[in-house]
Amino acid sequence: MVCRGRVTKMKRAMNINIKRGGDDYFLNRLFSYLTSELEVEIKEITQLRGNVYLVETVERHFILKGYKDLRKLKIQEAFVSSLRKTGFDHSYRFYNQNKDPLHFHGSYYGCIEYIDHNEMRFDYGVQADREKGVELLNRFHDHTSVLVPSYAGMLPKTDLARKWRHRKTEFAKNLSGVNFYVKKAIIEEVLEWADFSLGNFVRLKSELETGLPVILHGDVAHHNFLRSKEGKLHLIDFDLISSGSRGYDMLQYANRILPYLDWQFESLEKISYLNKWLDSDAFLYGLLYPADILREWNRLLRNRNQTHPYSLAPIVEMTVGQFQQRKQFQEEVKSRLND
Repeated sequence: MVCRGRVTKMKRAMNINIKRGGDDYFLNRLFSYLTSELEVEIKEITQLRGNVYLVETVERHFILKGYKDLRKLKIQEAFVSSLRKTGFDHSYRFYNQNKDPLHFHGSYYGCIEYIDHNEMRFDYGVQADREKGVELLNRFHDHTSVLVPSYAGMLPKTDLARKWRHRKTEFAKNLSGVNFYVKKAIIEEVLEWADFSLGNFVRLKSELETGLPVILHGDVAHHNFLRSKEGKLHLIDFDLISSGSRGYDMLQYANRILPYLDWQFESLEKISYLNKWLDSDAFLYGLLYPADILREWNRLLRNRNQTHPYSLAPIVEMTVGQFQQRKQFQEEVKSRLND
């Protein structure tokens, strides 16, 4: 697919087929712009989220993703290309990254290879998927370790402590909104967990930084693991890449899967590539930080979605429904730290 150039034949307006999911006027103009710039015949555009679209052409599908900053687009294109050259083929490609980017309505757009989904979606609730996910993440780190020098001036160094401080500060400003839905005593204890974890993590985080640095993924949410139609697992979306110890990605991975392990520490010990980090006090203190609770409440209130039951209910369940399990987990980890 060519991602810039004049079309070789006229496209008729009657061919436009736009699904719901975005502003029709914007999508119609985007359709017209792409039709004038791409040497493919577009059949359909579907907004997936934000500035990300699925584009169906006569020959294939591709993902169209917009970036406000041209530099960010160029870094993404370069990184994905570099990653593939290391031999890591568990991700997508950008099309024609050496051409001038598409520029529309203040955003720069990249054309990304579409990976058709398997009916069996990746699921942190499935033990085999949790194990395959962390194995793929570890392989990703193995490959990105050789890229660190090349991207030293392009990527930030990870600073998890700073990120957590910012998240806690925002949460503190949102307390009145949170306390409207959750008992004050529960929120006070959650904040105690955050203070205890963060203070000790800052003191010991150098423990995690002794090995060779890698390029970190930075967002190991389940939706960034994609199983192709053929059954091959892929890692996608590198918007938050940074450099640092692989322990930071592993810590985030552990925090992501703990709710699916019913907050059982011994279940973490059984997972390869994670269990070796459990010998680090810094890693254990990091496990105590209620990252998901603070993140999701901040997001909910920032977007003013607290009046929407479908948005509110999962976060209340995360905070209240899992509270006793989390509290027991806190006590178990603290006992291990005191041994």
